[in-house]
Amino acid sequence: MITEVVTSAGKRIHILSESELDVDASGERLRAFCPIHGSDHQRSLSIDATTGWGWCHCCHNTVFVEEYNASIAATLKRSEHRGQHLSGLPDHPVRRCPSRSHPAPTHLPAAQAAWQRDEVAALEAAWPLMREELASERVVAYLEERGISPDLASSSSLGYLSRAAWEDALMPDEQRNLLSRWIGRIIFPLGSSAGRGYIGRTIVRWEAGMNELEHKAVLEAEGIKRWIKTNPAGWYGLHPSRFAPILVLVEGGFDRLSLMAAGIPPQAVVALVGTAAKVEWIVRFAPQVRRLVLALDGDEGGISAMEHLVSEFRDADLSVECCPPPGDGWGKDWNERYRRCGDGGIVPLIQVVTRCQF
Repeated sequence: MITEVVTSAGKRIHILSESELDVDASGERLRAFCPIHGSDHQRSLSIDATTGWGWCHCCHNTVFVEEYNASIAATLKRSEHRGQHLSGLPDHPVRRCPSRSHPAPTHLPAAQAAWQRDEVAALEAAWPLMREELASERVVAYLEERGISPDLASSSSLGYLSRAAWEDALMPDEQRNLLSRWIGRIIFPLGSSAGRGYIGRTIVRWEAGMNELEHKAVLEAEGIKRWIKTNPAGWYGLHPSRFAPILVLVEGGFDRLSLMAAGIPPQAVVALVGTAAKVEWIVRFAPQVRRLVLALDGDEGGISAMEHLVSEFRDADLSVECCPPPGDGWGKDWNERYRRCGDGGIVPLIQVVTRCQF
């Protein structure tokens, strides 16, 4: 059975069980036949496996899969049986409607562990100190080698965890131990429907004059991870409510900063930073977006990802255009092109964005 809850704003949420779904698992995104309108020929129901929330591209209903987020499911059930409120859920009687039965999906999302919650809390506690450390000489030199000015980095909410900041941060010893793996990293704040997260790029072993590829080789030789991130993770950019009608999606945080340095407004560009491009985030939280420009890296992985994403976004009735970095030898990503060519390296993308405005 499917439980339907109506919020105080009139929004209908259909609470589903796994048994109602026939799921095709694909990373964090699950695609299923929609049991609300009875679809059996198109997997129009898109579900975020990390949160349990989903949205149907055909009937436009919002769903929640109770097994994917036990805490929200428990609160929803209390709301149903005891008349309690949850984020505006009213004291409504709920209606139930029949659904077809499908086999349970084989993919289950990984729940956030207690240590992961503590890690996020530790980063949040140290954030004021990390913001101050962003102005340190070593960090400024690294950012400038990447073509990013200190002012742009600061205004774009970056931080840096030095050993001194790690030692001075006020937190329990357990959280300090979790925070130790972030020492020596430039940290980007991330946003998602599951809450705030962080991703960190190490500058350990970097020396002045060393470019990105040289630093990467040193790190790989020593087995040091260039990037680490929290759970939840998310995208690097403004809140979805502030997205521009034409939105550029890039891969890395430094790619986003490079486009901003070249004149593309911050509300018009989002970095995926290793997170799946979730069409339902845009549809639900940024309905003002009417066109997407996919500008992922120009390597084989980036091209393949863009080909896959085009169909997903078009299924959601969004206009999509692809603009990978040109294969002219000046760089496979936008940050490399900006570092080597300045604004001229970003011109092909700016031309596409300008054309999309008309």
